[in-house]
Amino acid sequence: MGCEKHDSAGRQRVLVIDDDLINRAMLEEILGDNGYDVKCVVGGAEGLDIVKSWFPSVVILDIVMPGIDGISVCKAIREMNQPLRPSIIMMSATSDKDTIVESLSAGADDYVVKPVNEAELAARVNAQTRISGFYNEIAGDKKTLETILDISGALAATLDPAEVLNVIVTKVAGIVGAERCSIVLIAKEGAGYVLASHEDPSLRELKIDLAKYPEIREVCATKSTLVIEDIEHNPLMESVREQIHSIGDLSLLVVPIVFNDDVLGTLFLRTRRRESGFRQKDIDFCRIIANASFHAIKNASLFARVTREKESLREMSIRDQLTSLFNHNFFYTRLDEEFERAVRYETPLSLIMMDIDNFKQINDTYGHRVGDIVLRELAVMIKRGVRKTDIVARYGGEEFGVILPHTLQKGAAEEAERIREIIESHAYAGLVSERITVSIGVASYPQKGAMNSGDLVNYADDALYKAKWGGKNCVKIAE
Repeated sequence: MGCEKHDSAGRQRVLVIDDDLINRAMLEEILGDNGYDVKCVVGGAEGLDIVKSWFPSVVILDIVMPGIDGISVCKAIREMNQPLRPSIIMMSATSDKDTIVESLSAGADDYVVKPVNEAELAARVNAQTRISGFYNEIAGDKKTLETILDISGALAATLDPAEVLNVIVTKVAGIVGAERCSIVLIAKEGAGYVLASHEDPSLRELKIDLAKYPEIREVCATKSTLVIEDIEHNPLMESVREQIHSIGDLSLLVVPIVFNDDVLGTLFLRTRRRESGFRQKDIDFCRIIANASFHAIKNASLFARVTREKESLREMSIRDQLTSLFNHNFFYTRLDEEFERAVRYETPLSLIMMDIDNFKQINDTYGHRVGDIVLRELAVMIKRGVRKTDIVARYGGEEFGVILPHTLQKGAAEEAERIREIIESHAYAGLVSERITVSIGVASYPQKGAMNSGDLVNYADDALYKAKWGGKNCVKIAE
């Protein structure tokens, strides 16, 4: 997080500030052989400029130099407002204790005496890079915590979700070093909306085609965080290979924003960091932020609209368009669920299957338009005769089903009879004198031979056929 003190190959950076040409060359060779990226400068003023721009992990600093002496350079480095703290090793030909104390008091972390021993120097620089890394880790954690607090403060300070989301993407991009950080709302299938992006604070509700984002679709399907270190060669990105070819070496991090087991959106990050990859701390941080961003997404005006659209589409997918009752597919889905629940918790479950008597005659006499009116009104009558916990569906054509959780056979038979009476007593629009009646079959679990929901349907159907052959307009119970 923040500025990295490594070269392109990931080597730690060491700056040598020494006016002695031979000593500089020797140190550069020793440190280079030990895997460090080394820069050498002659004087203190030039060294301070390099510290400001190059961000070395370790500075090896000669005490006695023309112009600005080493002690003054050390103090100046410590007074800098640098994103990362370099370790400073002071170097001198004297081992005088007063000089050592003065160096350490000025902010130095270590002290070596010339001429330096190669193994000792490598060990000391090694130790200081570890210490420098420790300091920087603490600084990174501090910055991360400050960012989380900033975002929490933004959530509490404003009711404008757009403002909060912009704060989130800006802060996260800064911490992780992302080229792009966006929050994407998942709308109806195949569509999403970019609610905020740190690249463009003015961006609002940009609609995107999720077919072009297999990484987002994968996260929605798995509800798990996805890290792709090399998007160009990852198999998941095969379908969009041509589109991403020109982007170059990029890594992706996509974190789901989940509520009640539903993926509301994703925190989407893209960065040029394929060699180092996303650190676990980056991933954990983004997960925390993704959880925190839920309320801002939920408060967004687009979220309410999309939620209504999704709910409407869901209702359309499970409802019969003519009667507004649940459809055949949803009937079986719920029956499977209720049967499994009944088996698991050893509770009763009943099923009512009913069929309109002589309905073909109604269609033949009055036409299908009146037949549709009868079906709609009959659906209302069935709903009037059941409990709120019962599930009513149009099974197909003129056949209907009612699932009765936690209901014994006796209670189901009583409810079936009540429905039959309500349907028979109702005067239906469009009919002259005909009365509508239904034949009803009832089956219940536990019942001998009922091993699954399909068996329960078969038993109820058998009882329904017996009602038909037994004179119609009656209720029969499966044996």
